[in-house]
Amino acid sequence: MRELTERSQAMRLLFSLVVIALNCACGYAAGLKTEVKTFKGLPQLFINGKLASSLIGYSQSGKDYQDFLKAGITVADIDAPFKWLGPEKYDFTPADKIFEEYIKLDPRAQFLPRISAIPGDWWCTAFPEEISKHPNGKPAGTMGEACRPSFASATYRQMARRALEAFAAHLESRYGDRIIGYFPCNGIYGEWFSWNAYWEVRPGSPPPTEFGVEDYSAPALTAFRNWLRRKYIGRAGNLRRAWGDSNVTFDTAAIPDEAARKNTTHGIFFDPAVSRQVPDYFEFYNDLVSDVLVEQCHTVKEATGRKKIVGVFYGYLWSNWPHLSHNHAGHLGFEKALVSPDVDFIASPYSYDNRAVGGPDTSQTLPESIAAHGKLYFNEVDTETHLNQRQWRWGESLRNPRNFDETRGLLLRDFGYAFTRGSGMWYMDLLGGMFHDPAITKLLSDIKGVDEKYLAADKSSVPDIAVVLDEDSFRYFGDGEVLFTALLSAQKQWELGFLGAPFDCYRLRDLMESRVPDHRLYIFLNAFRVTPVELAALHARFKRNNATAVWVYAPGYIGENGLSLSHMQSLTGIRLAEDASAGELHVDVTNFDHASTKDLPKGLSYGTDVNVEAIKATFDHHLYLKDPSDPSLRRDLPGFRIAPRFFSDDPEAIVLGRLADLNKPGLVVKPQKGWMSVYSSAPILPAALLRNIARAAGCHIYSDAGDVIYANKSFLCIYAPHGGRRVIHLRSPGIVIDAFDNSMLSSGNADFSLSLEANSARLLVLQ
Repeated sequence: MRELTERSQAMRLLFSLVVIALNCACGYAAGLKTEVKTFKGLPQLFINGKLASSLIGYSQSGKDYQDFLKAGITVADIDAPFKWLGPEKYDFTPADKIFEEYIKLDPRAQFLPRISAIPGDWWCTAFPEEISKHPNGKPAGTMGEACRPSFASATYRQMARRALEAFAAHLESRYGDRIIGYFPCNGIYGEWFSWNAYWEVRPGSPPPTEFGVEDYSAPALTAFRNWLRRKYIGRAGNLRRAWGDSNVTFDTAAIPDEAARKNTTHGIFFDPAVSRQVPDYFEFYNDLVSDVLVEQCHTVKEATGRKKIVGVFYGYLWSNWPHLSHNHAGHLGFEKALVSPDVDFIASPYSYDNRAVGGPDTSQTLPESIAAHGKLYFNEVDTETHLNQRQWRWGESLRNPRNFDETRGLLLRDFGYAFTRGSGMWYMDLLGGMFHDPAITKLLSDIKGVDEKYLAADKSSVPDIAVVLDEDSFRYFGDGEVLFTALLSAQKQWELGFLGAPFDCYRLRDLMESRVPDHRLYIFLNAFRVTPVELAALHARFKRNNATAVWVYAPGYIGENGLSLSHMQSLTGIRLAEDASAGELHVDVTNFDHASTKDLPKGLSYGTDVNVEAIKATFDHHLYLKDPSDPSLRRDLPGFRIAPRFFSDDPEAIVLGRLADLNKPGLVVKPQKGWMSVYSSAPILPAALLRNIARAAGCHIYSDAGDVIYANKSFLCIYAPHGGRRVIHLRSPGIVIDAFDNSMLSSGNADFSLSLEANSARLLVLQ
């Protein structure tokens, strides 16, 4: 009997080993565990303890995913819907069908499923007071969809937790050995945009007649009042002083209506000395969205025994449409997502403005900020190809590729952006058939080969230039403030993208952390609210390596107790003044003898009224300078009318340009003790000007030809909007080879020549 028992145990052990071997041969392993760990200074994906590629693919059907499978890309980002039929009533068969379809195509298939806890129409009948609402009490759905739960609803949040627990348990029990992680989605497009913050119509379809402003439901009002109690530590006097209202109490405090949210108190600013009601609501609502986001990530993380990575779309600080202001979108609670132990990765599509042929690939969120917090960034590459393209709202193309060569240039550019950052990415077949071409399949196969070959290479950054955004500053502006389309989108997609050098993107808060490396040049685009503690930390950082800081428009203007020119001077070291009149922010360069302006073309100017038609032509959906008060987004603004306007009146500052109309110094530079300060009254500083400033600050410039450059310690990617011969400047002499054909381009020189076709890309290995 004992011998029989031992024989049975041996047979069971042998059977287990065979099963494990078969599972491994199929490309997945029993007890699959994934995590994000730091490898050579960057967060990376690890599967069962081994470094793994984070290059994956997305399609809406298994049929289209076959193009990725042919290229060797076997991890699929998929939509995994389930039907939420009622309280604790679910139908998981829709998700099962999708998983089984992909598994049937390839037994090696692994998954990163998008899951959403969004109830069906029954919610509006069962819980009519727990839905997101307009000020008039109407349900705040979006794009013709049914009404949606309020994120402030405790009932929704509790029931969503149970739904996610049940769904995650189901998926883990059936497909857990194939699932590398989970992607909780919510809000519009699953990207955590608040309900009714955004709308979209197809060409020829009628637009809405009003914008959505939400959430005005009873749960949201109760949550807002409780949030105020916590912020003002239960003292009504604190609330009254902050709101400039001697009668308000925590029981009567109201959500500001749409008019209040748009009617600022000092030019385009909400002055905190007048009232903090609107900024408080903006802060509260974004906190609410991030609270639900972190809560749902925690639920999924726990439901998988904390053995799978979990992540979200979030932190879109760059994007700004007239009807999707940062305050309305819900993405300003970025801090909570970054510090949460339940969020392992953060994703975003790359910027839509000027992103097609001739444009750069840059993120809508801040990849370096995400990496600094130990999280993996995924770039969603929904690039158009020449095979199948979206028709945008007005039915016009935004310079989409016309042939395979142009498609190749874009797909290589997109890979180079993620690869040189050590981040993840997925190619997205959004429309179906976008990659159904043997030439594209071969290209993707080659890209996958390069990714695998250099999986363990050193992809750490070469930190010369940092571009800095501040999420706290946004809430002091009204919904739909058009300045941000110029200050952020146009600056990045038309100028920063063509610096000829890579740049890192951080939040202002990140610069308080020692884990963020020092840079030689810091470009502050919206550092309008800087606390005394932050100011001291910034100055100390600048002095460590004699850095240069570039400030745009109103740095430091928003103080805790009001708007202040003295705060601006303390921050920048430059005395500044303001003019209350509204107008364009336009600077004419007048001094060409300084290192920052030397060799720039005479007559150079920049600002909100420069290059407008070119920006409109390739701005996402042609929405640049659309009137944010027009729900149809057909009506154009005559121009930017920005007030106040700022200029330098510092006699010690070197004047490089003047603010037009007012004829005041609008571009100045002034040495500080241990650092250099540059101030610009206007946004959209030209790439050539920034290149000069960067070079004067000691930054390395790889190309002076207006190319898109991505680089790290080991690799260099060049995307050339214009063809011709280039001289590429390396940081140090070395061997340069093409990552795809292994040809040697330089045998040990610091500079080398390279011929490039228009709209082509090259990925180079630096040795």
